[in-house]
Formats: sequence, structure tokens, C-alpha cells
Amino acid sequence: MKFLSWLILLFPVFLHAQTDRDWGEVFTTVNLSAYAGKKFKLEAAIKTQTTDSASGAAILVRVFNTKGEIIAHYNLNDQLVKSSNWGVYTINGKIGKDPAYMICSASFSGRGIYYYDNFRLWVETSGDKYEEVPIANNGFEADSLKLWYNINNPKGFNVSLTKESAYEGKQALKVDGADFRSDSFGNNEKTGSYAVVNGIDIYYETYGKGEPLLLLHGNSSSISLFKSQIPELARHYQVIAIDTRGQGKSGEDGKTYTYDLFAEDMIGLLDHLHIDKANILGWSDGGNTGLIMAMKYPARVKKLVAMGAVIFIDNTVVDDWIFKTLNKQLDELKNNTSADAKNRTRLINLLLTEPKHTADELKAIKCPVLVVAGEKDVVKEGHTKLIAEHIPNSTLLIAPGQTHYYPAENPASFNKAVLEFLEKK
Repeated sequence: MKFLSWLILLFPVFLHAQTDRDWGEVFTTVNLSAYAGKKFKLEAAIKTQTTDSASGAAILVRVFNTKGEIIAHYNLNDQLVKSSNWGVYTINGKIGKDPAYMICSASFSGRGIYYYDNFRLWVETSGDKYEEVPIANNGFEADSLKLWYNINNPKGFNVSLTKESAYEGKQALKVDGADFRSDSFGNNEKTGSYAVVNGIDIYYETYGKGEPLLLLHGNSSSISLFKSQIPELARHYQVIAIDTRGQGKSGEDGKTYTYDLFAEDMIGLLDHLHIDKANILGWSDGGNTGLIMAMKYPARVKKLVAMGAVIFIDNTVVDDWIFKTLNKQLDELKNNTSADAKNRTRLINLLLTEPKHTADELKAIKCPVLVVAGEKDVVKEGHTKLIAEHIPNSTLLIAPGQTHYYPAENPASFNKAVLEFLEKK
């Protein structure tokens, strides 16, 4: 009864997490009350059958304290498993203070068939020594999925045990989403299209009618980043939300990532769509791209909103801890030879080295620009003000109390500011 009560307590957390209807999870719990502050290692075998470049599988870990609060959260470095062959994947992490339970999840995203087997958990005892902590039905050899839970997953995913393929033993967990059809932002089969631009496939989705408004997302993200903006903006504009090359569902060709290259791609997409001039909303990396578009192709940009953007990168722009964090991520990826890890490495290097423009170049911008950042943004306020000061027709907004994630944290406020700027004559 104690566990059932705990699960009921956690259910609203999982319900909230499932608002993005492209992904789900099957999970179990492990009692960790005796392991406060210890390191852990969770591994599981995974294989997939996918045809969609945005689909894949992963394992997740959440650690909850006795108050029902998440005190630790880990995944596979934001990577999805897409291999059709069995492989063992590992999460290393640290259990926080006052732990109660760990949620171990087999997670999945998008259309495909996903297999999982042989979940194993080890927790540090002393020094470099670890002991294995049992996970109930970890190899899925029981007659049912007892003590594994499948709550509020999207329609179109069927969870079962299977004998058709197992990593060890006779059975494995199978999640069949072969017939899943998505209508979520970033994977909307009704509105999504591809355009061949500069030799690669650029994925985009179109919503609403009116003047064109391009939405350009941040690093290692996708169209879905704007899920709190698209419905409102599409009431007033023809929203064209785009996956930047090498991200989301867009392709790439091995070229070094630069924001100038991304800007060239966006001009190519405008040409493909026969759009002479567009409004642009760019967030983070998308803001960098938007600024470069307005600098280099001023005739193609009507108005620009640049949220959390930079024009060059050094420690006058962001604090040193940003560089340390990114270099740590590179170090964690250096022995990972998967295509996803290599692409993630290239995207991190983009953040470390780009853009390479100067403030004086901003004077070439002819269109009105709303320069936005959060009061608590990772981009230093001085740099945001520098950008605004060098654009002839700019408006500066430092949003009180907000961070780099202002559009997600307070979408009503952000959307209002964007619309008021775009609609101002």
C-alpha cells in the first residue's frame, strides 16, 4: 500500500510530463532510502525499428525525495537510441540528499517499435566499489509487466512482453508505435513539409494565415521549442516554424556549423517558398541567425525579434561556467562514436566558437528589431545592450525576473511583447 500511495502522489508529475504527445515511458521504482549521496549506474539493453529521423528510444532516471520532489534527473545525454541491433546503454549519476525512490524508465519518442531488456542498477558502497540493487522483473521474464507501469502514454503505442526478440533470457519489453501518428509541434504530419535547400532537406511546419513569420529555435532543439508561441502567433501571422540543419527532422551534409550557414539556409527556404520578405522570431541560436539574416540580407527581413542572442562569443558575453559546462559535455562525448553524439559535438563546438561578427556590423540592419533578454539571462546584460545600441532602429526589452527561457517560462508575457512589436506601425 505504501508504494501505491507513492505512485498516486507521483501521477500528476507524469501526467504533466506527457503533455508532449510524441513520447512516453514504461517505468518501475527502486527504494533508495539507504543510499543518500551515493553514485549510481543504471544500464539497459535497447534496440529499435524506426523510419522517422526524429524517433528513438532512451532510458531515464528520476530520483525523488521523501517530499515527492525531484532531486536528480538523468538521461542518455539527450540522445535517442536508433540502432536496430541490441546495445547496452548506461546512465551514470549521483543520488541526492534524503532520497526515497528512483524511477527507472524505458522511454520512447515518435513512430517506431522499441525493445528493452535487462535493466540493472548499481550503487556505490565505498570508494570505487558498487553493489547491485535489485530491480523487480528487470529482464521481463515474468508472465506480466508486474511492477512496471504504463501511465498516460500517447494513443498509438502498445506496450507488451515479447518472445520475438530478447537480449537475455526469453522475453523483452516491447513498445509498438509503428502506427503512431503525430500532430504535435515539431512532428506534425498534417502541416509538416520538406524543402531541398543548399543540398539538404530542411523540415518546416506552417500554421495560420497572414504575413510570413519565421520561427528559428535554439541549439540542439527543434520546432517544438515554440509550442507555447505557435498557437497565439498563428492567429495573426502565417507561422513558418523551421528545424535548423542537423537538428529536429532536418538533414545536414557534414559542413561545419556556423550561423552564417544557417542564415544562408533560411534565405534558401524563403526562395523555395517564394517569399520576398518575412518577419523573424529567433530564440538563442535562432536569434543569432536572425541577426545575421538582417545584416547580410536586409531586403529579406521585415521585422526581427531576437531573444537571448549574441553577435560574438567570449567571457564578456557569458560567464566562464558556460564554457566549462560545454567543454565538460564535449569530454563526456569524446568516446561516443554514434552519429548523434558526433552531431551533438559539432553543435556544442558551434556554441563555443560562433558567431564571429562585430557590433559595428549590426549597423547594416535596416529593419526594426526587438532585442530581448531575461533579467537573469545567461547572456550578460551588457552584451544585449551592446547589440541594441548598434542597431539603428532597435527596441530593447530586458524582461524582469526572466531567464534565457523567457518564452517558455512566461509565454503570455513574451507573446504579448512580440505581437505588440510586430503589429506596431
